Amino acid sequence: MNYLNIKSAVIRAMALLAVAVFVVGGIAIASAQSNCITFESPLAGSVIPEMSCTISLNVECRNVTKVDLQARYIPEHSDSPMIVSLGTISRPPYKLIWNTYNLQNQLFTGIGILAEAAISGGAPQVARQEGIFLTHKSIDRKMIEVPYLPSGAPAQELKPAGKRVVRNSEGLLVEDSIYTYAGAEVQKFNGIVDPQKSAWGAVIWNEKELIFQVYVTDPSFYSKQPGKDLADAGLEIMIDPTRKRAPYPTDRTIFIVVPLEKVVPYAVNYRAEIADGAFKPIPKSTSIDYPYNVGLSEFKGYNIRASVPKEAFGKSMPDTISCNMALRLLDADGKVQKVSLTGSNVYEMYSPFSWNDYYRTQKPLFMNSALQWGIFSAIGFLIALAVYALVSKLRKPQLLSNFERSEEAKAVFERVNAVIEQELIKKDLKIDYVANKCGMDQQSLNTLIKRNTGFNFINYLQYCRSEVAKERLRSSRSSETSIADLCGFDSAIEMEKCFGKFYHTTPYKFRTQQQVA
Repeated sequence: MNYLNIKSAVIRAMALLAVAVFVVGGIAIASAQSNCITFESPLAGSVIPEMSCTISLNVECRNVTKVDLQARYIPEHSDSPMIVSLGTISRPPYKLIWNTYNLQNQLFTGIGILAEAAISGGAPQVARQEGIFLTHKSIDRKMIEVPYLPSGAPAQELKPAGKRVVRNSEGLLVEDSIYTYAGAEVQKFNGIVDPQKSAWGAVIWNEKELIFQVYVTDPSFYSKQPGKDLADAGLEIMIDPTRKRAPYPTDRTIFIVVPLEKVVPYAVNYRAEIADGAFKPIPKSTSIDYPYNVGLSEFKGYNIRASVPKEAFGKSMPDTISCNMALRLLDADGKVQKVSLTGSNVYEMYSPFSWNDYYRTQKPLFMNSALQWGIFSAIGFLIALAVYALVSKLRKPQLLSNFERSEEAKAVFERVNAVIEQELIKKDLKIDYVANKCGMDQQSLNTLIKRNTGFNFINYLQYCRSEVAKERLRSSRSSETSIADLCGFDSAIEMEKCFGKFYHTTPYKFRTQQQVA
């Protein structure tokens, strides 16, 4: 059996790293780690969100004449590492600030930094740190809907939904087709070089599973063509149910590979190994029995349908996940070309940091033709209207009119609201604090907020913070991290989750569309 491609990618990256460090250092790394020169920062596994990286060394060697610093990183639009000199430090303190503004994010395996100290009258001493991740460049993550399709329903065909103008890999504006699946727009795989080939991916859900459906158009596809092993081709599904935006796959990442034939689907579990300045994402493959189906069509292409049961997520299926799909396409020479929905290279492709968000749409109320007719009757219309009103009330605040509230109740709520607005920047703001400030017990306070807004205390507090964050995003150029901190969020990640829950967008996308010039 051929090597699994995902293992090959990791092994290739690790081999390039080892060779690069060996060449740059000019000595055998196996004996290079010395106690007299060590890194204080950054350390292996560090994540740096800023536009610069401060390199700090602890040098205890005697007669040090200079310390040379070099780095191995991944250039933009490349899968091969590049080695650059960062400079030379000739005297204490052994610190250097590396401006990383022009670098793309360094994900998956990260960058490696090598420090070599020249010793007068002695052998050079070397220290290294690997797996240093840069997440300083913001990413435009899409919010993509996952439509509902009943369990057992047959696979649907792609339906054309028009054209639109997009910019291709060469920067030229071209016309591109739009397709839908189960009523939702499907995503096109980026990076396919052959203009006669194309691929689309869709995600649907039901009570039992998430279903991933991929259609590949390839007029040159022939399953029996010599030199092509279909076990190397297929689909990779990557899911981050926690949406933690880690720069590399973790043990919580769901990673599934579906070959075109001969091999059953298998899962890849990642474990990060950090020791003595080295960082390695270690993959381990295990067979799985998830339902799947592969349809091959000679000289037309193929389609892949794979299911991820809800049990794979634990107790329940999340409403929103981070996700990516990667295709393994075979070229004319039988070599695998990898393309994905989001990443331009293997390092972005396998990093949860760059994946899009997929959110489940609500299950339709009625699923058969007889009851669908009833929706358009008078009674069905009234029921649908009532449901819509209820959902709207639950999703965002709906203040009662002055006629529906007494002046006393109105005054009480305004006092509560004033306290919340005044104190919402406090990250540890709790319901007991607000209740004490307003002279109420916690249950009465929660009931009052629920009756006036449709939210409980926590959700209403998050909503108020999100509203303030919207104004700051619209009117300032502060970073998302700074705005999140000023609005009382624990982190920019929490602010992003709240924007997804209340507005079905991200802070970055909102700012791009709404910021005042």
